[in-house]
Amino acid sequence: MNNGGKFFNAANLTVGVLSLLAAVVGAGIAYAQGWQPLLFGQNARFSCQNQPDTQRGGDVWTVMYRHDQGQKPWLKIVTTLGDNYKPLKRCEEISERLNGYRKDGLIRLAYRDDPKTPNQYVICAKTKLSGEGCPLLVTLKPGSETEAYNAMRDMTENLLNGTGVYQGGGGKQVVPKFSPSSPEIDLTPFLAEEDRIAGSNSAK
Repeated sequence: MNNGGKFFNAANLTVGVLSLLAAVVGAGIAYAQGWQPLLFGQNARFSCQNQPDTQRGGDVWTVMYRHDQGQKPWLKIVTTLGDNYKPLKRCEEISERLNGYRKDGLIRLAYRDDPKTPNQYVICAKTKLSGEGCPLLVTLKPGSETEAYNAMRDMTENLLNGTGVYQGGGGKQVVPKFSPSSPEIDLTPFLAEEDRIAGSNSAK
């Protein structure tokens, strides 16, 4: 290779490095000004953002869902979740599992006991392919069924109070029913059309 070619390659490398540094610096400035990056990319239905916690103050890592009508907060990473994971790590784990469950036809959230660990409950996600089963979404800290109900209520607060709810037919807001006597949340009204398809071979 001649010297001109070497100079051209070195110049391209220098420009690439400088462009990367500029992008990193720009992202740092944007973050400092309050911009919160999405995790798992723009194409993922479920991702994580650090959102204001209007009930308790401060910020809380939140699982976000990208609907055809926009992105909405769904699940708060509350302190009653188990395994001592950091909130961001827990949020990433839940988002990753939900992105998998939606391919199986995600329909409901519920809680159940864990046969492997006495006095410990889990929040689970029912899908069209899971039948009577309810695959694990997140493990809760040890406690009673009442505590499990309260943990799920706190975690799904954005869905229950309407901030994660979409407008149904005729512009009517759909709010899920959730009570000790009916401890499941129907997610179907809040899903994008493609995510309502069972088996998800056609879901992208």
